[in-house]
Amino acid sequence: MLQLMRKHAGNWMIKILLGAIALAFALSWGVYNYGEGPARVAVKVNGETISEARASEVYANLMEQGKQRFGAQFDQVAPLLNLRQQALDQLVDQVLLTQAANQLAVQVSNQEVAARVASTPMFQKDGRFDERLYRIILERNRLTPADYEAGLRQELRMEKLAALVAGAGQVTPQEVNDVMSRRLAKVKGVYRLFKPEDYRKEVKATEQQIKDYYQKNQSAYMAPATVTFDYLVFPVSAQRDQVKISDRDVADTYDMERDRYSKPEQVKASHILITLPEKPSPAEVEAAKKKAEEVMALAKKKGADFAALAKKYSQGPSAPKGGDLGWFRRGSMVGPFEELAFKMKPGEIGLVRTQFGWHVVKVTGHEQASVTPLEEVKVEIKGRLGDTQAKNLAQAAAERAFDKLAMGESLAKLAKQQGGSVQTSPKVAEGGKVEGLPGLKGFFTAAKDLGKGQPVPAVIFNDGSIVAVIKERVPAHVKPLDQVAEDVRVAVEEQLATDKARAEAAKLLTDLAKVKDPAAELTRMPGSGQTGWLAQGGEIKDVSGSAALVRALFLRPEKKPVMTQPVRVGDIFAAAVLAGRQAADPEEMKSKHEQFKEILLAEARRQAAQGFLGDLRARAEILVPVQGTTSSPIPGCDSRSTLEWVPMGSPRASAK
Repeated sequence: MLQLMRKHAGNWMIKILLGAIALAFALSWGVYNYGEGPARVAVKVNGETISEARASEVYANLMEQGKQRFGAQFDQVAPLLNLRQQALDQLVDQVLLTQAANQLAVQVSNQEVAARVASTPMFQKDGRFDERLYRIILERNRLTPADYEAGLRQELRMEKLAALVAGAGQVTPQEVNDVMSRRLAKVKGVYRLFKPEDYRKEVKATEQQIKDYYQKNQSAYMAPATVTFDYLVFPVSAQRDQVKISDRDVADTYDMERDRYSKPEQVKASHILITLPEKPSPAEVEAAKKKAEEVMALAKKKGADFAALAKKYSQGPSAPKGGDLGWFRRGSMVGPFEELAFKMKPGEIGLVRTQFGWHVVKVTGHEQASVTPLEEVKVEIKGRLGDTQAKNLAQAAAERAFDKLAMGESLAKLAKQQGGSVQTSPKVAEGGKVEGLPGLKGFFTAAKDLGKGQPVPAVIFNDGSIVAVIKERVPAHVKPLDQVAEDVRVAVEEQLATDKARAEAAKLLTDLAKVKDPAAELTRMPGSGQTGWLAQGGEIKDVSGSAALVRALFLRPEKKPVMTQPVRVGDIFAAAVLAGRQAADPEEMKSKHEQFKEILLAEARRQAAQGFLGDLRARAEILVPVQGTTSSPIPGCDSRSTLEWVPMGSPRASAK
């Protein structure tokens, strides 16, 4: 349902607060009653309860996201992710923010909700809100207007709450100047690189080193778990005769996907830009305009090559391409430029000023907006809907077969009933591709923890769905040393060479720290290199991945220019010395003041939002249930189990 959420929280502040509730919000659209009758409670937030069902739903969603992100490695990383706690934290934050909005009397009117609905592009047809389309989309997503609008009201409340919190984040001019002074300063250095590959011939692994390395790193030499399974295919092709797609289905899909069949008005243009400073004087404006007019006169001459003129005179980033901007829609360019371009006819040349400077504009193409008629795409839509319906029917047939398998019916008997045949997969590593079943999705997740003879729930592949029965499972295991001895030897010698390179770099730094002018000393050494003036975040030319080395140079004080330890740059090590520091250029500081102010203001507001949520948590009573025991009042009887509430994050809660 997240696809239905309007992303009006375009400013980062709203995203921070909405981010705390987005997942839970999506899973429970429009439902904000945290007390769900007698259902088991997962957590209490200031007396308001969140049900175990809601927590499990968010947890399941996070699990699915994790599986998609980490694939076959998910089982190994899952314990580190602590997804159960993440689910509870998200729900707790949701409740806290809603409670804060209630305390601050943040309200959203029916008119505001209606306006947001009406302005949502997916609910519009020909640029206007279409109620029929609105109801079709909600129905297909199993939502009622009441549920959707309740969720939208909550989203708008969070936007208003975010706007209130944002006001706490401010920066002073002095803070901006201090940061610019640091970030616009520059350094230069001298360095020497030590590559492990240069020491490979000097090292040789002993048998004991190989054995020790193997014992400490057995996880690197694991043979993956494998599985073999018998399966029965329910092909999509067998369901096509059952497909029923009505004209109404086609028309509804066409309305919902209207953007897919619409082509907006667009223009193709090139330009020659004569730039202006951020705050130009009248004289600078006039001088730039005069130059632009001169270039425009050249461009209007018969036979003039606009692209060549752009390469020669344009001061914009498109100059190397002859000023070509390609095709663009309305809303893609700055206002004055766009207004002129859409007014002009192909071949015409005009002049306009924007905040970037004066543009000599040549329009080379203009296409009017158009919509492909339903009749022209009816067959394509019907075919696409038919494919989807056939896949759903195949999956439904496979799910019915799985129900029978679960009740004890054999795969062979099901195959006979269906008129198919039982097939056997090759031995496949978990998470790997299965020959004969391209695009198989979710099989290894569905088959997790299932043993020999157990049925696997129906899953899909490119051409249909299958049900399966585990034939054999071999767990992951460490390969014997004799099978991986050569790989281990190579790894040990790579480590020895790396250690040698690091040690040689460290020795050089120790020696340099003893001399009067370490930068000059290092410069004289063969193999050393010198940087130019480097800005923060920059890299050294011809030294790939040298950002860490640049950061280290910025951290060195001028009185102690020699680095205390080597810096790792990719797979190599660098010994370096600070050779000079340059203060920030006043002119650059002046020109970038507003840019830095916006960046720092964004950071201040981000911290304000985090602080706001942290303060809500610090002042809240957040309790989770744990099982306790109490002695029975009847002698000789067992103790009884009781439910106790303890603070979330406490040792007893963690033990749970």
